[in-house]
Amino acid sequence: MDIGVPFRILGTVDVAAAVDFVKTLTDDAWVRNTFRQDVLADKAHSSTRTIIFKHEWQRDRNPWRVHSMEDLVRAWAREKGIDPAPFMPEIERETDVGPVYVFPEWPEYEPVLGPIVEQAVDFVRTPNGFVTRIALVWMSPGGKIPPHVDSQTMAGRAHRLHVSLISPPGVEYKIGGKKLRMKVGRVYDFNNQIRHSVRHNGKLPRINLFIDYYPNPSLYVRPPFEF
Repeated sequence: MDIGVPFRILGTVDVAAAVDFVKTLTDDAWVRNTFRQDVLADKAHSSTRTIIFKHEWQRDRNPWRVHSMEDLVRAWAREKGIDPAPFMPEIERETDVGPVYVFPEWPEYEPVLGPIVEQAVDFVRTPNGFVTRIALVWMSPGGKIPPHVDSQTMAGRAHRLHVSLISPPGVEYKIGGKKLRMKVGRVYDFNNQIRHSVRHNGKLPRINLFIDYYPNPSLYVRPPFEF
């Protein structure tokens, strides 16, 4: 969302319990569900790993030529030779852009991360707004995300919030030519409609909680015969 500046520091939230929690996550937790990395993420994010909790399905941007997120998960699972059932998301809410899906991992993580999401969203909350994406994103030491602009429809309509949970020395963001070093517990409203990039020159992984909040959804009425 274009917020008129490269980024805003909205405030701080209590992340102590979440920091302790993410430090206990094993490699298995990070690679148990690779659907987002395999299918939804582009090559720019190859140095990251993600635990996905919520994600929207965009009707106007469907390079996979399937009708729904469920169909996409089935196709991904079939290609990997695994049972899709443990990875199947459910629709939480319809929007004018597309439905928002909740993934099976969220109930396990919600007791720790849910309060942080609510605190972060309070800085930009509107009467009818709602969360369209939640994910934990791990970035490897030595990794980089090259300059890019997020082009999907929801990226232009939702606040892109980052909450820093693990922020080792050496991680540098650049948004619209302005440099940023995130601090643990701060909530950043990130302008993803201008060129941005990340370099990780440190020695320890970086972990952010990633939240998209759609403040002004339009009423969506499903037309007849829509697949």
